Parts: sequence; C-alpha cells; structure tokens
Amino acid sequence: MRKFVIKVYIVITLLILMLATIILISFNVNDLIKSEKENISNVLNTLENLYGNVDEKYLQNILREFDLKIENIYKNSENIKDKNIISYIKNNQIENYGIKFLYKNKILYYIKQYDKNIIIIYKTFNMYEILIRDAIICLLGISIVSFIIYIILKNYLNKNIILPLQQISKEIPKLKNKNDRIAFKDYKFEEINAICKEVIKIQNDLENMGDMLKIEQNKIDYILDNMTEGFVLLDKNKNVFAINKMAKKILNYNKNNLGENILYYTQNIKLLENIDKVLSTNQRNIFDIKTEDNKTYCIHISKIQKGIFKKGSGGIIMLMIDVTAERESEKLKQEFFSNVSHELKTPITSIQGYAELLYNDFAIDKEQEKEFLKIIQKESSNITNLINNILTISKLENKEIEINKSDIKIKTIVEEIINSTKPMCLERNIQIINKCEDIVMVADYKKIHQLFNNLIVNAIKYNKDNGYVEINCFKDEKNINIIIKDCGIGIPLVDRNRIFERFYRVEKGRSKSLGGTGLGLSIVKHIVKYYNGKIKVKSTEGFGSEFIIKIPNIK
Repeated sequence: MRKFVIKVYIVITLLILMLATIILISFNVNDLIKSEKENISNVLNTLENLYGNVDEKYLQNILREFDLKIENIYKNSENIKDKNIISYIKNNQIENYGIKFLYKNKILYYIKQYDKNIIIIYKTFNMYEILIRDAIICLLGISIVSFIIYIILKNYLNKNIILPLQQISKEIPKLKNKNDRIAFKDYKFEEINAICKEVIKIQNDLENMGDMLKIEQNKIDYILDNMTEGFVLLDKNKNVFAINKMAKKILNYNKNNLGENILYYTQNIKLLENIDKVLSTNQRNIFDIKTEDNKTYCIHISKIQKGIFKKGSGGIIMLMIDVTAERESEKLKQEFFSNVSHELKTPITSIQGYAELLYNDFAIDKEQEKEFLKIIQKESSNITNLINNILTISKLENKEIEINKSDIKIKTIVEEIINSTKPMCLERNIQIINKCEDIVMVADYKKIHQLFNNLIVNAIKYNKDNGYVEINCFKDEKNINIIIKDCGIGIPLVDRNRIFERFYRVEKGRSKSLGGTGLGLSIVKHIVKYYNGKIKVKSTEGFGSEFIIKIPNIK
C-alpha cells in the first residue's frame, strides 16, 4: 500500500509541477515583456524631455544603463540594418507620435514615428533563455516544497494508516490459534477501527464455529466408539482414514495411528482380497470372516465416490457386524432339524415295521402281538414326549408359554420326584439325600417340577451302582439356591460347555439305551433363564457332577 500511495503522490506532484510551471512562466513572460516595455517607454519619455538640452555622452550613459540602443532614421530611408523592421514600418502605417513594439530575432524594438523621422529604440531580449531559467527556478522551488510535503505526508500516512495496517496484518495470523487473542489499539481513522472490529468478530465466530465443530466431532467419535459394529474408512490407496474401537478390537490392532495402509492393521487374506475387489469393480461386497477368538463377523464393504475425500478420488466404508450368535443359531437350527429327523426316524421306522407285521397278519401268537403293540405304544409315547419337549423349549425361548404362578413348596416337589424314582434307585441301589429346606416359591408348579425331575432323573441315570444323589435347596437374601450333586460318571471337559444344547449327548449309545432324547438339560436351562436365573455345572470325569442353580427370590 505504501508503494501505491507513493506512486499516486508522485504522479499528482508531476502534474502539479507541469501545470504550475506553465502558469508561472506564462505570467512571468507577460510581466517581463510589460516591464521591458515600461522601461523603454520611460527612457524614451526622458530622452524626449531632455532632447536638445543634454550632450551625447549623457544620452549614451542612459541608454547603456538600460542596455538600449537607438537609431534615428528618416522616413523612406533604408539605412536600417534589419530589413524586416522597414517592411513592418511600410506595411503597418504608424500614425504620427504613435508607438509600436515589435519582437523579432531575439530583439525587442520600440518604434515611434514623428513628422520627418522615425525613432527606433531596441535591445537584445532572449526570451527563451529567460523562460528556461525561470522554468528551472520554478521547478526547483516546487520540487523542494513537494519534497517537504511528501515527508510530512509520508510520516502522517505511516503513523495513521500504514503502521495500523501493519499491526493488523501481524495480528490476523493469530486467528489460526484458538489460544491467541487478537488485541488492537484505538486508531485515528474510524474505517481502520471498523476493520479491527470485523477481525475480532471473525475471531469470535471462528471460535464458536470451532467449538461447534469440536462438539460435532466428539459426537461422531462417541457414536463410532460406542458402536457394537466395527467401522473403518479407507481412501482409494487403502490408507485408513478413520477407525473405531470395535474395529481395532476385531482386527486385534491396539495402536492409535491413522493414515497407515490397511496391511498394518490386518493380514486377513480374505478381507484384503475383497477390499481390492470392491475398489476394482465398484460393487458392494458382503462376506463372513472368523477371528482368532472364534467369533464370526459379517463384513459389508461399499465404495464411496464423493464426500470427505478430494475431488476425483474415492474411498471405502467397511462395516464389521458380529454375527456369531446368528451363525450359531443357524447352525443349531440345522443341527436341530437334523437331530429331530434322526430322533423321529428310529421310532417311526419301528412303529411302521411292527404295524406292517400286524397288518399283514403274519403267523404270530397272542404274546408276540401284545409285545409288538407294547413296542408301538412305547415308541409312540417317545415321539409324543419328544414333540412335547420340543414345543416346551420353543415356547420358553419365545416367552409364549402360559405360566400359572402360585405359591409352591420346593421340598414337596422334590419328595414327589424321589417317590416316583424309587424303582430306578432300588434297581441300582442308589441313595437319594434330600437336604431341601422348607422354601416357598412363587412360580409355575409344572415347570419347577419339570426342572427338578430332569436333573434328578439324569443324576440317577448317569450315576454308578451303589452311588448317591444329594439334593440341597436353601434361600439367601437375593436368591433361591438349588444344588443337585451325584457321584456318577461325570462329564468330560470337552463336552461340558455343550450339555445344555438340544439333542446333545455325552455318550450317545448309553443315552439311547437309557431312553434319553438330549432335551432334558436344554429344557432345564430355558426354565432357569425364564425366571432370570443362572445355572452352572461342576464336574470331574469319573467322580460325578454338581449342578448349581440360582433363581432371584421374587416375593
């Protein structure tokens, strides 16, 4: 700005110099010619007054003093040296006693005509030298004055405009840093103060905008970090642009670096291949991967063309959803249908075979016929029990079962089951120890009876000859505790986590011989879950098992 002001000042000064010089020289020339004319007129008047009364020497002194020369010629004479003057006199008839001035060839002539003669007074008068001299003097004077004005103006501009603007320009970079506050002085010009106010307003607006952006960024970070799904954003070069906590957990990556290639985060071949596939085909891709902790994640990869990335470049959004439960559920459903088909196939085949024998009236006696009918009845009963158990589990899972709650005595239920299982116990000499306290529980009688019956019957079936089953029930401040312990064959470690699955049997051959369907413990688990309880098992193979149940004590 300073250079611009100086340029403008110089241009204006030059224009002023030119105009001032022309005007001053014009007035000076007119004044100079007028002064010379007056001098010559005064000298001529003096000579006329003194004519005939002074000597020639005195006359010459006067002329010399004013640098004048004089000629006296008669009319129609041509003895004057400058022929132009004669021509001027002839062409311009001068009246008697008339005066004419003429400037020719750097000589100023004064011509006065009398009756018989013409007096010409003249002097050398170089107007151009005078003009140049006066012009130089004028320019020099105006230049000095202009320089003084320039110094004053420069100091004034520096103090009141340039310096304030420099101070403002030094403060403006502080807008980049939120912690630096801009401070301005009170300047002379209101226009500059208005600029300062606008800059401070901009800083306040930027701070507010920054706070809002920070709040929005915190919201986004909070949402991403609290997502149960993994989220990864990559650019077209497969560099990680954003990643949340869950994605780091899934990829087993514990650093906070961003901008690194996806290879630094995972070496899963299937994942990397599908990322390349999406980048090359621009098509969405969905697939499953399995992690080291034996979890299954469904990966959704989509390409984005615009948005947060630079123009002309794209990126990838990767969403990682935990589908372990869904995949396990699908697997269990497949196993369930497979197991149901298998469990129903044997009794149905048996019923069909014996029915055909009876229908075709083979040569059988009455005892064999009764035996066949007894087997058909038994297998039909097994099918009915199997179907009822499946329906019970389904209703418990879907919360569709009708519960008739009432006050029931747990000890009474246990005693009923002990009485009903006496034949089984006597056959193998198994002792049942009932340590249940008198506990009243608000629940459905049939379901609690089914829970105890399944556990006690299993404890007897999978026990050793001459063994025992101990049943212990007691109540504390929070829970009703049920513990059923036996000294039977125990549960192998590899099977312990699966015994509550439907149709799962530890020893399939022995379970079939004992009439088990593999649904008893699954029903127990669902009944306990229905009452918001918890069940766990402790077992040592060859030394027995212990089932521990805790059901919240709801009054």
